[in-house]
Amino acid sequence: MRRRLFVLIGAFLLLGTKGFAQQKRINVLVVAGGQGAFQTPVFASLPGGGKYSSGRLVLKQGNAEIPAQLFFEGKTARIGFLVPQMAPNERRVYTLETRKPFRQKSQWAEVRLVADAIEIHLQERQPNETNYAYRLFTRYLTQSRPNKPFFYPLLSPDSEPLTRRWPLEQVATDTHDHPHHRGLWFTHGEVNGIDFWSEEPRAGRTAHDRLEDYQSGEVFARFVATTQWIAPNKEIVATDTRTVLVYPLPNGDRLMDFEVVLRPKGGELLLGDTKEGSFGLRVPDAWAPDKKQGGHILNARGQKDAALWGKPAEWVDYWGKLKDKNYGIALFDHPNNLRHPQTWHTRTYGLYAVNPFGLHDFGRGEKGTGNYAIPANGSMTLRYRLLFHRNDTEAGKVKESFEGYADPPKVTVQ
Repeated sequence: MRRRLFVLIGAFLLLGTKGFAQQKRINVLVVAGGQGAFQTPVFASLPGGGKYSSGRLVLKQGNAEIPAQLFFEGKTARIGFLVPQMAPNERRVYTLETRKPFRQKSQWAEVRLVADAIEIHLQERQPNETNYAYRLFTRYLTQSRPNKPFFYPLLSPDSEPLTRRWPLEQVATDTHDHPHHRGLWFTHGEVNGIDFWSEEPRAGRTAHDRLEDYQSGEVFARFVATTQWIAPNKEIVATDTRTVLVYPLPNGDRLMDFEVVLRPKGGELLLGDTKEGSFGLRVPDAWAPDKKQGGHILNARGQKDAALWGKPAEWVDYWGKLKDKNYGIALFDHPNNLRHPQTWHTRTYGLYAVNPFGLHDFGRGEKGTGNYAIPANGSMTLRYRLLFHRNDTEAGKVKESFEGYADPPKVTVQ
């Protein structure tokens, strides 16, 4: 595992020994896409050369400042920041500056390593509180339980569970069906003919291999982990690399970016045409339309509840009440993904999954239509974003958030 590069916010800046103020001014041009932007993460490379000086990074425009976070891709220094609301095609120029480091620990998003998990903690303040406090957002369980790593729990800002608790917790009031629906996970029901989706005795398993990198910061928490896909005969048929970023948003909502790069181990890897997949979670029972407690599912095409199962859509939002407050989870399909807009294995009893491979089961062709083969030396990359929001789909600005994901602002460092 590589050492963590940075644990302090904006701890280093690629600028020079005399600090930022004495260097040539660096401007950052941000141009919104045709649909505008709303709390949209963006990234840009910094000019090379020079050494590193300590300090927080901010983008300044007039009296407004936006935090920026430094990270590295190889030897290239890059910054990430959240673009606030922008109108379509709007242009803004920011000045990149440094500030003194906070005297106290100040990451807004922190990675913590525990015995069998990677935890993400977010520093937030509730309406009735005067000080910021760290709260657990999610835990990526790295020991297969029983046959995959997954995120559990996923918690709201007031620590309410955003997924079904059973079977991880023995909650009598939760439904007890589909024990393999654990938190938030990525796998598939037919890979080289092997079932990796269920927990049946002859199912394969995905096993966490190692943590490659991680970083805490003022803008996001990030980790990179690798996974092995292991057949029942112990053969490794594939590996993947998972990159996860979590962003606490200024309005108290959260974003999670999930990227997986899947690579065959040995020969060709065939992802089969089955509805049992692929990137999914199990929402709280109270959100399920079947329970008739006010929960609903809505997709980008306007289809609702049972009508959207198996249909293609750019995004889907599943929401409902938790202790008299509305919360929701919107899942976005990246425009560069295979078969975008992908089809959805999303059920009114609480299953919520996007699946680009199950075309026959979704009534979109003969058996095998959804098969996808990755050649022996090839790879497949899938990217998704989740918006954990308050309120319903409209008030949670799901559409606006997706538009920023699909067509993010262009950033130029000058």
